[in-house]
Amino acid sequence: MIIDRPNEVKRINGINKWCLIYGRRKTGKTFLVNNFIENNEYFFVKTNKNILTKNGNSITYETFIEILQRSLNNNETIVIDEFHRLGTDFFDFLHFIKKKGKLILISSTLFLSKKLISEKSALLGLFAEVPIGLINLEDTLRFLNNYKIPNKNKLELAILLREPISIDYFNESKLDISRIILSSIKTIPALIGEIFLEEERELSATYEGILRAIAIGKIKMGEISNYLFSRMLIKKDDSSMMSQYLNNLLSFGIIKKIEIFNKKRFIYKLASPMTKIFYYGDEKYNISERNVNEKEILTIINELMPRIVEDNIREYFTEKYGLSESVAEGKDYDIDGCLLKFKKPEILLEVKWGRIKNEDLIKTNETLSKYESKRKILFVQDKTGMKDSKFNFEIMDVNDL
Repeated sequence: MIIDRPNEVKRINGINKWCLIYGRRKTGKTFLVNNFIENNEYFFVKTNKNILTKNGNSITYETFIEILQRSLNNNETIVIDEFHRLGTDFFDFLHFIKKKGKLILISSTLFLSKKLISEKSALLGLFAEVPIGLINLEDTLRFLNNYKIPNKNKLELAILLREPISIDYFNESKLDISRIILSSIKTIPALIGEIFLEEERELSATYEGILRAIAIGKIKMGEISNYLFSRMLIKKDDSSMMSQYLNNLLSFGIIKKIEIFNKKRFIYKLASPMTKIFYYGDEKYNISERNVNEKEILTIINELMPRIVEDNIREYFTEKYGLSESVAEGKDYDIDGCLLKFKKPEILLEVKWGRIKNEDLIKTNETLSKYESKRKILFVQDKTGMKDSKFNFEIMDVNDL
């Protein structure tokens, strides 16, 4: 089962120089390159530094270097997966050889990605950077259009299928969201943990603490700092200490930073819905320490899905219209999306994922009237029977996506 990712493929194919593809494990980097990017040679570097060819044959480092040089001199495309395991000698080798052909490096480590773009790196400026995160919601929705699925299920499934590890558990004959989560959710903390190399292992508890804080709604820097201090993960409750941790997680696509309109402050969100479900469930229901049944998973889904849908729909409209993602808040209101063009609101967005009453429409109209913008949108599961003619906003549902 394959979900096409045309934007990523177009970007990689459009790069004529060497490129570095990086991202958390199991985001589909290797699958994407092997299935959609034409290449002449593919090498995978194991943890013991053994080098495997596309056919699974093991070769020596010397043979690998010989093939690499010959292929690049012939202007061929070469892929090296988990190349960081080859070490600094290989980095120095790349620095000095002629920059011919197309070399595609793939990495799943945060530490190396930071090191490669640092000022002291031998590879600085040699590679175009291509971060690979979750599958775009537009791509998973397009995939699900091949199936007859109710609107609510379609969008929720599309959001979960953005995490590539969940694709193997999708069964079109049985739309069981809880099964997808139960089958893959405990893989999430292992994938996050593998981001960091041994040099940063001692920091992993702090990074995980940040993810847990954000998962339960501590989304501002001060709230995150307070959470970590209360659990003795940092020595003092000082939000300024959070910047580097948050920047590291941002640079690798684990979290997102979203502007609060006109506040010069930010909120932080987990990029992966599955990550949010796991850490929220573990904080509230201790799901990592025991076997979890389907009923408990459904409880977690019902609690979290409205906010997860909100985050994904805001991101969807941001990307679709090329805007800047932000939210707005005041003393007695919050606006789910305040999407900006040249720092001015272009689209105001409210998301209601549940049963809608007439008073909800009235309240939405009041909230969206706080600012001027070209468009004001209320997004719902199903707009059938709803009339927006008497309100200052348009109503959209899953079909409109």
